[in-house]
Amino acid sequence: MRSTIRIACLALSFLAITQGLEAQSPALETEPSQRDSLLQLQEQLINEHYGRKRYEIKKIDRLFRYEPPYPYNHNRGYDFLHAFAESQVRTHNETQGKTTTLMRLIQWATGTNFDFGKWQLGIDGIVDLIPDHNKVDGQWLGYELQLVRHLGEGKSIRLRTSNNYTLRSHQWFTENHLMLYYAPRLNGLILLSGGRTSRGTTHLTPEEIYRDYYGTLPATNSPVRDYEKLYLMLRNRLSLGSTIDLSTSLTFEDRKSQVSTPLPHHRALVAEGQLLWAPSFLNRSYTSTSIPIGFRRELGLVYKHAFRPEGIDKSKVPYSSYSSLEGFVRGCIPFTEDNKLEFKLSVGGYLSHALRTASDEKYFAHSSAVGRQSFRQAWATMPLFFTGGEGWTTQEFTFSSNHFLLSRTRAFGEFLKMDDALHAKNFIGFDGQAYTEAGYSVGWGEMMRLGLFAGFDYSKHKVGVALRLSLPLFCLTSSWSERH
Repeated sequence: MRSTIRIACLALSFLAITQGLEAQSPALETEPSQRDSLLQLQEQLINEHYGRKRYEIKKIDRLFRYEPPYPYNHNRGYDFLHAFAESQVRTHNETQGKTTTLMRLIQWATGTNFDFGKWQLGIDGIVDLIPDHNKVDGQWLGYELQLVRHLGEGKSIRLRTSNNYTLRSHQWFTENHLMLYYAPRLNGLILLSGGRTSRGTTHLTPEEIYRDYYGTLPATNSPVRDYEKLYLMLRNRLSLGSTIDLSTSLTFEDRKSQVSTPLPHHRALVAEGQLLWAPSFLNRSYTSTSIPIGFRRELGLVYKHAFRPEGIDKSKVPYSSYSSLEGFVRGCIPFTEDNKLEFKLSVGGYLSHALRTASDEKYFAHSSAVGRQSFRQAWATMPLFFTGGEGWTTQEFTFSSNHFLLSRTRAFGEFLKMDDALHAKNFIGFDGQAYTEAGYSVGWGEMMRLGLFAGFDYSKHKVGVALRLSLPLFCLTSSWSERH
């Protein structure tokens, strides 16, 4: 069937081209409506075969809300998701929509939402009682709640509050995020955050994590936990048309040491902007659905500037002072419907710095043993506190295939219908540092993957090995901080 569709599409494409060539000759002129009809028929065939299947159950259909168009969605991940969705539909029909014991256990573990018309109350599950652990704070214990007021289709106000106690540093931390989703067609989001924490203070939504919206680690999201911070942050994200996305933020942090060897008390006021540009001539889709962030070919520019407000006494608490600029190009190249290459090339550095603390250094996204980030977004073996120095450049590649190594074997790939991928990342610092990482992973597309990685630090002549489990599926099943 798939071959027949391809042949039909190729035939229609050939006819469309032929019609276009004939239109150049006065004797063989073709009406524009005929050419449009051929193109519409071609797109209809593709859409019917590779389009998004709907199951008419809201909780199931929302799992496919970020599905990219063909051929980017042609992977074992979405095959797995459709198989899971069909099993859930059968269970739903057999139980006549009643909540099963298994579903109830899942809700207790992951949390649930209570709807009250235009209002909604979200309560986290058992797994969220232990949200974090690190060497400085020890184990975090706490809870999170979310209150939602729906304002219309794609519009809402959401208050997310997280309150935790740390067993080692004996701190009470509170993180609060007020989100206004506006302008649905332009993906508009205004976010106001504030509280006291030792974690990063730029709050990312599940959609932003899943789609890899930020091409570089946001300012003030360093892995340094030596400081407890009072913070306030304002961020705005907006799509300026179909090819340009802009994100701006302003963050204030009052950083005080919470380790036995006291660190200098200081503050940071950081303005940040990210611009993404995806030229239309580089992103022609097979269907009418545009290629989303995370797959489209795009250019990115990120500028960060930390400064002291005017009128503040310089003899008192110091402020971080620096500026940095980073540019990158990234995207996905589908060689065939079964083979894709994802790439990202970046270069950046500090333009100036009068005061730059450990929290202000350039860090790289680091994947935990089990996490929601995909392998193409983060480093597996690079040390957590590895910094970019004064300037850096990175080259990152992921080649994934439905018919490659283990996915070609009957005993493994055919039975479980997994795909496999090769990963390669390289870092070169302008001060002589260098780090290389390579790995292999197997799994279901971007839904869940298990990977083995090896890295080498050239300056320390040290080898690192890591086994990682990536579960971006949790971003799809999550309902907190989401527009829909």
